Amino acid sequence: PGAANFPGDSVTLADPDRGTYGTLTTQRQTATIDTLAIAVEDRFRLTPRVALIGGLRHESIALDRTSTNAAGADRAGFPFSTSWRPTTGRAGITWDLTNALTLYTQYATGADVSANNLFLLGPTQPPALTRARTLEAGAKHRFLDGHGTLTAAVFAMRRSNVYAAQGGQQLALAGEQRSRGAELAASVRAPAGWRLWANLAWTHARYHDYDFAGGTYSGNTPPNVPTIVANAGGSMRFGAFEAGLALRHVGDRFHSDANTVTLDSYTVADAFLAIDVARGVTATLRVRNLADRRYVAWSDPFYPDQVLVGAPRGVELGIRATFR
Repeated sequence: PGAANFPGDSVTLADPDRGTYGTLTTQRQTATIDTLAIAVEDRFRLTPRVALIGGLRHESIALDRTSTNAAGADRAGFPFSTSWRPTTGRAGITWDLTNALTLYTQYATGADVSANNLFLLGPTQPPALTRARTLEAGAKHRFLDGHGTLTAAVFAMRRSNVYAAQGGQQLALAGEQRSRGAELAASVRAPAGWRLWANLAWTHARYHDYDFAGGTYSGNTPPNVPTIVANAGGSMRFGAFEAGLALRHVGDRFHSDANTVTLDSYTVADAFLAIDVARGVTATLRVRNLADRRYVAWSDPFYPDQVLVGAPRGVELGIRATFR
């Protein structure tokens, strides 16, 4: 199953008890993307505290597709080729308001071949470049003599020509996907050996101009995009030992573009104990999903009757060595 989406000729079917009992001849499909790019960037300081940042990128992108049937003959419309030459860039400014507070803002554009699965696109639906425009602004503050940092940021993004996965191994083209959001992050590291960190992100993402025969998904949320994501944790060092705990929370998400099935939010805890066993050598024992929480980590709209369940409680032992 699924062999038609991968290069191949024939597969021998065998069973340990029955031996060889048949040969399956598969389709052969290829997708080759060649990219050549030139990019320039510069940072120009207007004053000792204000700097301009900018960059340009020009690309030449070529896509070549082939597809043959089980008999080795080209399917209708194949092979075919298409190419693009996008120019993108970014421009921003940073302002050191004080020695401890920096403000920034940036506007950026982008382009990429972002179809979910190129093997599902034929000559009558060649992929259009997905274009993106992003505006971001934020601030970073250092406090407690540099032992603490506080970062706040807001953003707005618009992506056009967005390919969306559908059940039955199909792709649909949405006109736009618009997102806006905010993030707040803080961390404190004390000389006494303890540290705390936390971050909170809010995202509002919606489809626009997403119409199809028989309906529309305009105004719906893309799948697997939670409104709230939060992380928090802390650790304490006792001589050669360091113990810590971290929490991860992911809010409700939708299973598909139709937004008919909601994946419940979940919170997972991880714990670790690190030991300095020698100079430059640290052993770390981690317990992931400490409470053995059962949750859905991901859904794939290609397979509407399936979800990816998060990993159960697991124990890891790692050794890290550094050399000078």
